[in-house]
Amino acid sequence: MGNMRRFILLPVILSSLLLAACSVHKIDIQQGNVITREMVETLTPGMDKRRVQLAIGSPMIQDPFHPNRWDYVYSFKAGMRDEEQSAHIILYFDGDTLQKVDVVKAPPSEKDVLKPTLRGQGG
Repeated sequence: MGNMRRFILLPVILSSLLLAACSVHKIDIQQGNVITREMVETLTPGMDKRRVQLAIGSPMIQDPFHPNRWDYVYSFKAGMRDEEQSAHIILYFDGDTLQKVDVVKAPPSEKDVLKPTLRGQGG
């Protein structure tokens, strides 16, 4: 009877391990606000901070030691696909007026922005 029990238990255990391995799910990780090339192109020196925020959103980093510098950082790492994307721009202000846009890492165009995988779509 012991051998019969092992014979039945072995396939059950192996099946459970295989099912557990198939159910691993890696999530997409997005940090910051999406920044696109088209959004950056709307920025012009002379804009006030309010118009900048309307055009591209709130900055990810507003350093209290550098109040005239806003950093916009975006990164996306797909969990189930081997894809990554990032962008980094720095805006410099004189008081309330935009003076300079420094593109540290160029953002993708609107059509090339990676989108999160919807549940059930796989990857």
